[in-house]
Amino acid sequence: MGDDCNAYNSHVCTIGNSESIPKLLEERLRRYEDEVGQISSTSTLKDRVSYLRKNRENDVSKAIINIEDSMNIDICFVLDCTGSMDEYIEAAKEHIIKVANYVNRNNSYIEFWVGFCGYRDHSDSDRLQILDFTNSLEKFKTYITNKVVADGGVDIP
Repeated sequence: MGDDCNAYNSHVCTIGNSESIPKLLEERLRRYEDEVGQISSTSTLKDRVSYLRKNRENDVSKAIINIEDSMNIDICFVLDCTGSMDEYIEAAKEHIIKVANYVNRNNSYIEFWVGFCGYRDHSDSDRLQILDFTNSLEKFKTYITNKVVADGGVDIP
């Protein structure tokens, strides 16, 4: 074995041709070749291994991107903002902010977007109060704290 070999790649460091490859390695190379398509039969072992390693690296990179993409979360908080919620709205807003803070603090590895939809009765002129999704938790908290109020509705007790 060459001096630059290590435990990970020692089986390919100084191998000269496919006759000297252990049977399991040859089978593994063939499986990889089957996955990526035929490699020229005139390719050297070094070329085959290099090509397959590069292909595997590309596959791993794509898998990592897919995992990262799946680590995005969008949460939309929906709240009754009619007048009947007047005595409860502050507590509801506090809990919305607590949940948003908790998700953000305990999931630092994800991209976290939050939005808000407050709704009122059909008879109210401003039936929906919407904050589009944002990745700024501070913007979200400021909006919830300062802009969300209980108002309107025909079912006030």
